[in-house]
Amino acid sequence: MDIERDEIETEEIGIKELLSRYDGGERNFTNITIFEIDDGLLRGVDLSGINMENSHLRADFSGAILRGVNFRYTIWNIIVWEDIDFTGSDFTGINNLVGCDFIRCDLSNTIWTKAELWQSNFINCEDATADFSDADFCEVDFIYE
Repeated sequence: MDIERDEIETEEIGIKELLSRYDGGERNFTNITIFEIDDGLLRGVDLSGINMENSHLRADFSGAILRGVNFRYTIWNIIVWEDIDFTGSDFTGINNLVGCDFIRCDLSNTIWTKAELWQSNFINCEDATADFSDADFCEVDFIYE
């Protein structure tokens, strides 16, 4: 029997706790909920290799380094993605509850299989090697200025 995504129990943590645990060597943050908008707290922070599968995210990740991150089946709510290096990250099955913008992000070698995005924009992103095959995008624009 498959468990629906909204039936998965999650642990709510703040950005400071996430950073503390990551600095302590923890990389597995599956099934967490982060509902904290703290502008700039993650700017320049390297969270490469973190596993956030099945998590629910509402945070400002602007300026973070998120190379090789597992975002599989995460749910996003009011996410700020600006000036982020996502190289090699996996966005399989992600879903956004509200529109989001990716601004000047490096999406090189990212995977978006079965990703569900709506009312979102990719603005001046490096996406030539991103794999958007089998993604379900509705009202999503790629803007290059």
